[in-house]
Amino acid sequence: MYGSFRLISMSKNTIISEGNRPWWQRVIAAIFYTGIIYVLFIFFVTLKFSGKTDDLKSSLSILELLIFLVPGALSFSVVRNFLFDLEHKKFKIEYCVGSIRVGKWKDLPNIEYVSVFKQPLKEGKFIFEANLWYQRNKHFEVYSSDNKEAAFEMGIQISKILNVKILDATVPNKHHWVHLD
Repeated sequence: MYGSFRLISMSKNTIISEGNRPWWQRVIAAIFYTGIIYVLFIFFVTLKFSGKTDDLKSSLSILELLIFLVPGALSFSVVRNFLFDLEHKKFKIEYCVGSIRVGKWKDLPNIEYVSVFKQPLKEGKFIFEANLWYQRNKHFEVYSSDNKEAAFEMGIQISKILNVKILDATVPNKHHWVHLD
């Protein structure tokens, strides 16, 4: 994640968005998308319908570049939005690239609390995550960042929206409930 988010609240509906990607990530994504368009253009220009399998194989081999270009483009351009419809007790995690949005409404479980904790990664690095906990030991992640304050602010906002407690578990083995006033 890249550490910022935007909260839009409208009565019983709330949207938490990661906002826009940093400019440098959008530039890299644009380079990848340009590569995708170029590869598709070359594919259609060189495509031959001669009936020979060798001609078709050589045209299709150009498409192998898409295996690298598409994931690269998506990794620098996808933005996650979290939508809560409290009136109908639904939520949706939406993945957006520009105006293209993909996500599915699901039933919102009875959330017991929000936790913000430090998640270790490889080589001594770590990130902070905000998770929603339900049915005692089930959870799902709603936010992660290398910025502790951003993850904690996300946790606070969600705990206020859902009217649940928040657990500060950012220091291993020293977790405590946060009192919001």
